[in-house]
Amino acid sequence: MVRGWPDSVSLLAQRLPVADLLTLDAPTDAALLWALVRHRLRAGQEPVDAVEAVMLEVAAAAPDSRLNLLLGNDELLVATAWWHSLWVRPGPGAVTVASEPIDDDPAWVAVPDHSIVFASKTTVDIRPLDPGRQEP
Repeated sequence: MVRGWPDSVSLLAQRLPVADLLTLDAPTDAALLWALVRHRLRAGQEPVDAVEAVMLEVAAAAPDSRLNLLLGNDELLVATAWWHSLWVRPGPGAVTVASEPIDDDPAWVAVPDHSIVFASKTTVDIRPLDPGRQEP
């Protein structure tokens, strides 16, 4: 939920190619966030860096937004916790991410607020989202 939608992020949307805006599945905050991440990925940015940069830009443009983003493929999962609950459960050959634990398995780990998670099938790393971090 982006606070002040859509005005709070209109300057970020202006950075996107017009075709990206015209082809959004819906004029929603989630669709715009995906377009911003996709634009960075197309420019060659690594997935973790792209998600982190968009998160920090949106958080700066729209303070108090509740943002959990999730990006993944069969090799990498990237997720964020920003003023919203996020949990991870590592398992053999897989990682599960959810807003809340979906069962009573003690392997669930709460992700600290203002953090980014990046995981492969065998590893899970969690680090703070740092507004002072320089983009690569």
